[in-house]
This record gives sequence, structure tokens and C-alpha cells, in this order.
Amino acid sequence: MPGIQVFKTLADALRAGYQVYDRTSDGYLVRARTANGWAMAVVVCS
Repeated sequence: MPGIQVFKTLADALRAGYQVYDRTSDGYLVRARTANGWAMAVVVCS
């Protein structure tokens, strides 16, 4: 099973086709629709 993808900026995640799903204490939870369902990733803003 692949690990979760981590982006350093929200712009990087959006460029990769993800959309904002929720806000976290240090960034965002993002998701993208795939043929197998939803792919989840996190954006860690520092």
C-alpha cells in the first residue's frame, strides 16, 4: 500500500489535481478523485 502524499504548499496540491477537503491545525487535508476512489494527501504549511 502506498504512503500518503505530503505537499509543502496548497498551490502544489491544487496543481497536482487535488481539492481542499478540510483544514488541519498545520495545513490542509486534500483529496483527488481516481479510478479507484479518493486519493487523500496532506498539505503541511510551515
